[in-house]
Amino acid sequence: MSQQFIEETDSLNELSMNILIHAGNARELLVKGLNALEEMNFDVAEDLVKAARKEVVVAHGLQTDTLQMEASGEQIRYSTLFCHAQDTLMTAQSEILIGEHMVRLFRKFTEKNS
Repeated sequence: MSQQFIEETDSLNELSMNILIHAGNARELLVKGLNALEEMNFDVAEDLVKAARKEVVVAHGLQTDTLQMEASGEQIRYSTLFCHAQDTLMTAQSEILIGEHMVRLFRKFTEKNS
């Protein structure tokens, strides 16, 4: 195994783990936000979902940098860990989108019925 391959593998693994950390933080914040929503604490829920969105933006930026490298001609090898990181990121993005809608819907519903 060449030194270059090892360095590329280490770099991609580190990038993948950073994506996983930020996407995981996003999911954790979203769950806390949904728990606050369940308790009808709309402002807290909204703040936590916004914080989740910020985390996922960081993770997305890391992923985008890698994709831009590949688009510019730099070969990125296949990595199961990177695929897992991308899956986790996509899941977090989808969950946050739904969470943002839920906060708005619950807030409107409560305002209409109070």
